[in-house]
Amino acid sequence: MTTRKLAATFLILALVAVFPAPTAEALPSRGDVQKQLDSLGREIAILDEEYNLSRIQMTKVEQQIRDLRSRGEKAEAELQGLRNQVSARAASAYRRGVPDVLILILESKSISEFGRKMSLASRVGAQQAGVVESLEISKVRAAHLDEDLQAELQKRQKITASLSSRKSQLEKRMAEQKVLLARLDAAAAPAKVRVAASKPAVVPAPANVPLSGRAGIAVETAYAQLGKPYRWGASGPDSFDCSGLTMYSWRRAGVSLPHSSRAQYSATKRVAREDLQPGDLVFFGSPIHHVGIYAGDGKMIHSPETGKNVRIWTISRRDYAGAGRPGV
Repeated sequence: MTTRKLAATFLILALVAVFPAPTAEALPSRGDVQKQLDSLGREIAILDEEYNLSRIQMTKVEQQIRDLRSRGEKAEAELQGLRNQVSARAASAYRRGVPDVLILILESKSISEFGRKMSLASRVGAQQAGVVESLEISKVRAAHLDEDLQAELQKRQKITASLSSRKSQLEKRMAEQKVLLARLDAAAAPAKVRVAASKPAVVPAPANVPLSGRAGIAVETAYAQLGKPYRWGASGPDSFDCSGLTMYSWRRAGVSLPHSSRAQYSATKRVAREDLQPGDLVFFGSPIHHVGIYAGDGKMIHSPETGKNVRIWTISRRDYAGAGRPGV
């Protein structure tokens, strides 16, 4: 080998050492991606329940503002009515050209009658003055309360907007993970393995569970929703979040529930785990952020999280928080 060829060989070897050949992109395992998807789905579900609770609180504040303004308008009308009365009396006295006391004297048939009229006029005047003062104070208080409620409403609106923004960010990350999962599935072989890997776990329905009354209607309604997709803030009839499903099912049975797992916990009667009956609501998380409807035999019907459908599942979860019975 000539000196020139030897130098060229060393140069190529040096370049290979400095710039190694590109390697295939390292991809995470399918299991890791699925875990990330499940984690994101749970985060979105928790945010959903916070969003529902925030909307309920915001609705309450809006109703308080409407009630307060209605009371303020009523007080203003009463105050204006009193002012009109005072103006009418003043105008009448002016037209007669005599003071009120002289009118009372002239209209009285005796000294005792005049005394009674003076006493009555004095009490009426004091009462009217007191009412006017009370109404004026009510107006001022209402104005301050209105300011406080408006501040509370703005705070709630910001919280709700923040939750929606966080949800959008999580959904974007979830979409990216789904694309990655699809790439992994496309690269997997054989096709049967891909189908088996993506098939969701199924918990069989409870067998021979007696259903009756309003609870029976609620459970049967929940059964009819099996397979429908989870959707943020949805309460049927085509999609549901967790508290939307329980609210929808019990509404068919004639019982009204708020659209929030935490609020539903507060609105139902506590039931011990060993006393559970079909139709009872089972709650999960600390603080509570998930709810399902008990179907018997340790199973519930629930709407789990983004990317999953309404399904039957076991209530044996580590984050079990308690149970409640609607309509009692």
